[in-house]
Amino acid sequence: METRPDGAPLMVCKYCLLYELGHCRKHNPMKNEPRHLRMANDTLLDIIFDCKNCEMQIWEHKQ
Repeated sequence: METRPDGAPLMVCKYCLLYELGHCRKHNPMKNEPRHLRMANDTLLDIIFDCKNCEMQIWEHKQ
């Protein structure tokens, strides 16, 4: 799992964007998957994938 050193994620969920896009690392390993979400107000969120546990974490973007 990729790690984030401080704080806590905004959300942890079983729903995975990689799976929905057909890029699940367990079934079809790919290296260039999305790593950020940009909201309508231009807020940027980081995505961390914990494929071992089939979880996706959403973090506030740190610059």
